[in-house]
This record gives sequence, structure tokens and C-alpha cells, in this order.
Amino acid sequence: MPKHVVITGANGGIGAALAKVYAVPGTRLSLLARDLGRLEIVAAACRDRGCDVEAHAGDVTDAAGMERWLFACDSVVPVDLIIANAGMLGAPVLIENAGETDAARRIFSVNTLGMINTVTPLLPRLIGRRTGQIAIVSSLSAFVGVPAFPAYSASKAAAGVYGDALRSLLAPHGVRITTVYPGFVDTPMSQSLGCRGPFLWSADRAAVHIARGLARGRREMLFPWPLTLAARCIRSLPTALVDRLLTHIHVTWGEPHFRSKEGFQRLLG
Repeated sequence: MPKHVVITGANGGIGAALAKVYAVPGTRLSLLARDLGRLEIVAAACRDRGCDVEAHAGDVTDAAGMERWLFACDSVVPVDLIIANAGMLGAPVLIENAGETDAARRIFSVNTLGMINTVTPLLPRLIGRRTGQIAIVSSLSAFVGVPAFPAYSASKAAAGVYGDALRSLLAPHGVRITTVYPGFVDTPMSQSLGCRGPFLWSADRAAVHIARGLARGRREMLFPWPLTLAARCIRSLPTALVDRLLTHIHVTWGEPHFRSKEGFQRLLG
């Protein structure tokens, strides 16, 4: 069990569930989220389990602020696990009538740059100690450009590739990198889509699965397996066939582009 775990996006969903998994006596948790009120509720639940918890209100898009906070965390107790979990999902990532120009900038700022702001500040220290582990939470949508949320898919694909590169780069220095690709997980953000995704996992189930995989040193985790299989199959198809499939979905919706969560609900059946 790691002695000091940093988790971003810890005020709900997978992040909060992970915090509770790692909330055991002798462990220090450094939790970050923008909503301090909700984060303090999670922190209190973790303290009740006998661990030391620091709750910090912060934004992963603030590079300088993230660096200061992470340095402070590591100075108290050396960090040995960083879980870059914060991200945008749900209704805010869906394409609206006006397109996603402004939304895309925010999505990439949080999902990609925010992840980089989380994992890079402490790399020199982890390399110097020749130990440590980083988990980057991507998404199965990284394997397919989902018409409903192009920027989200692209941002998570970038996060996954970044993790792959870091894994090879840091392996000689004793720092382990794990990329995590969840499918549909029952979180407040996913609930904002207004529909129930197929093969839905609870946040608690996802957190336990992720923690077990990290303990085993898994290089990547993709779940659930039916969606993983579907994503890998689609990825292996000829591009023209994938294009026809996705175009057919749009024609079935009767819309030139994705406009609403109702359309997404029709896609899921």
C-alpha cells in the first residue's frame, strides 16, 4: 500500500471512490478538486477510516498553482502514487448547435494539459528517488473518435499516448506509469448525459479494479471487457468502414451533427 497518494478530481465519482479505497491507517491522502465543499465531505469520510488527509481547492489547469501544491505535498511526506483523474465529461463535452470551439479549448485544457500539470512537477523527485507510480485516467473513447464528443475523445487519446510515452521514458528510472481506460462509470458527470451507458460500472467497482491493477503494476487497464473488445474491433476496421458506420449513426439521428443529450441517448439505445 502506498504511503502518500495524490488524487485529482477527488470530490466525486471515481476520484472520491479511489480516495476511500486508499483511506487506511498509515496512509496520507492529498486530494484536489475545485469544489472544496464536496471535497471536504470525501476527506471527512477518509479521515473516519483512520488516515491523514489534506483537502485542497485547486484547478488542474493552473500550472503554477499545481506545481506549488504538489511540491508542498511531497515536502510533508514523499509522494509515491499520483492519480491524474480530474477531467471534463458529461453534458459539457457534448457538441451543441454552435459547435465546440470554446468548449474544446476547455476540454483539452482540463483533460490533457491538466493531466500534464498533475504528473510532471514531481517527476524529477520521483526519478531522484528511483521509485513512484503515476496513473493517468483516460477513457475507452480514446480508441474511437466518438461523434458525440470529438474533443473529449481526442483529449483522452492524447492523455493515453502521453502515458505510453512516459512509461517507456521513465521505466529505466524506476518510475511506473499506468494508463487507465474506463468505459461507462456511474458518476455525477456521466449522469448528466441523461441516459444509462451500456455495461455501466459503479464508481466503487471501478476504483477497486483500478487500485488492484496499480498494486499489480499493470501498464494499462481497460474495462469493462465487452466495451474494450468493441473499441479494439472498431479500431482494427478499415477507416472507410468505420466512417460509414459513424455516418450511418448520424443519418439515423437525422442531424448533421450531434446536438443534444437526447441524440446520445438514442445512440445508446
